[in-house]
Amino acid sequence: MEKVAVDLGYGFVKAISSSGKRVLFPSLVGKGYERALTDLFGQKNLTLSNMQVVYQGEDYFIGELAKESRSASRIFERERFTHVYTHVLLNAAIQAVTDKSTKNVQLATGLPLDFYHAQAKEFQQSITGIQPKLEWKTGPFSHVSRAVHIEQALVFPQGASAVFSALINHEGSFGYPHLMREGAVVALIDVGFRTTDFVVVEMQSGGSFAPIARLSGTADEGVINLHRDIRQAFKAQTGGADINEFFIDRILKDNELSYKGKRIDFANVIEKSKQSISANIADRLKGVWAEESDLYEGIFLAGGGGDLFESYLQPSFDHRLITINESQFANAIGYLRLGKALFSQQSTRNMM
Repeated sequence: MEKVAVDLGYGFVKAISSSGKRVLFPSLVGKGYERALTDLFGQKNLTLSNMQVVYQGEDYFIGELAKESRSASRIFERERFTHVYTHVLLNAAIQAVTDKSTKNVQLATGLPLDFYHAQAKEFQQSITGIQPKLEWKTGPFSHVSRAVHIEQALVFPQGASAVFSALINHEGSFGYPHLMREGAVVALIDVGFRTTDFVVVEMQSGGSFAPIARLSGTADEGVINLHRDIRQAFKAQTGGADINEFFIDRILKDNELSYKGKRIDFANVIEKSKQSISANIADRLKGVWAEESDLYEGIFLAGGGGDLFESYLQPSFDHRLITINESQFANAIGYLRLGKALFSQQSTRNMM
């Protein structure tokens, strides 16, 4: 039975399977169309940057390819699990990390902390069972139609799962033994695309931990705020012209962009935006944690925005932040490790 973990982030989808295969692609979906030039230039290949599928009779571009759609969008609704795009992304991710012969999977996924208690059960129910067929036009598969059966689904709180991947490695050993003693308090800051989850846990005997609810939550700050500031600066420099995500990514990579033959430098805009966003995140956390954060045994930093804002956040926490290896995959890795343990327990109980 293949076990799959999927982190449906606002910015990127991260998925990993028990066989070790993993994928990362933007959480973008757009209405698809026939691309006459694709075959002409030899682009109809089996890559994640070229995912076009048919789902329930509708044609969609996914991930990088969605940037070519006239209606590409991310899912920002509070109840994301009801949106068809969520199920398109979820099924594409599951299929991308499993062999085309795989029919049955056990899925571990998650929800933001602020939504977890209200939505986890309904989300779990909505993704369990035989999924609608996904017809691949291009992408990891070509001209393949698949429908996977999610036999079991577990939904975990984001952030808390990343703590698990931070403290315990793939061999099940403690990565930071000095943090595992009973009563130790450990925190994690998970900087995502739209929000920043933060969770504080108290270590229990035997290496388990219990979240401290009053010190955990979600801050409405993330990488999207940096995109917003770049977009506003571009409009100011061009007299109101808009810019899409493809070119925002170019600006973040090169610090500049050419418009009508003129080079526009965004280095100062990016620097000030990172400083402001990091200050807002730190202020939110300090408002909740107050002086208690001085007593935390360790503070981990994760998420796709972790590396982006790390140097700006460090001074606010006395340079104590520990960046998790593979920070963008921290939640997905945590989901998979927790899922493996819990699925095994359920299997053992069913055999008794």
